[in-house]
Amino acid sequence: MRLLLFLLSFLFGLSVTAQEIKIGNVNNIIQLGELAGNRDLAFGVKNVLEEVIQDAGYDLNPNSSLEITVDILFFDVKKNNVQLAVYSKNTDIYTIIARATLLNNGKKKKQVTAKGQAKSISTATLVLDEGGKFSQANVSSSIKKLTEQLVSKLKL
Repeated sequence: MRLLLFLLSFLFGLSVTAQEIKIGNVNNIIQLGELAGNRDLAFGVKNVLEEVIQDAGYDLNPNSSLEITVDILFFDVKKNNVQLAVYSKNTDIYTIIARATLLNNGKKKKQVTAKGQAKSISTATLVLDEGGKFSQANVSSSIKKLTEQLVSKLKL
């Protein structure tokens, strides 16, 4: 009896494998703004998407029949500044919107759109202008939230 249970558990362990998927093209189709057509943004989204998919328990295989392609639609920073005498409060909201398409053997299976946001709030008693530069930490955070939403909405 023990031998039979051992063999069954051994065979079951060999038959359980993770689903394989491949990451297709990540296209930056933003029309306006500083990051319009920026290849670095597309490359960053692809890297984070690979990480999120592996964290979800999927294997990356370039020969897989399942493929995810992503189109980056929008990226912007909304700034809100409040100043009262020497006190100031700055709020920056980084927003990125993308559309992901799940393809099975080249045929569209599902398409979803998601939005990722990261918020940065700073207060000061002395106003210093940084010139409206992007915060890399907030950009990374918004991309991570975006890719997690895309993967969960695709329900792989």
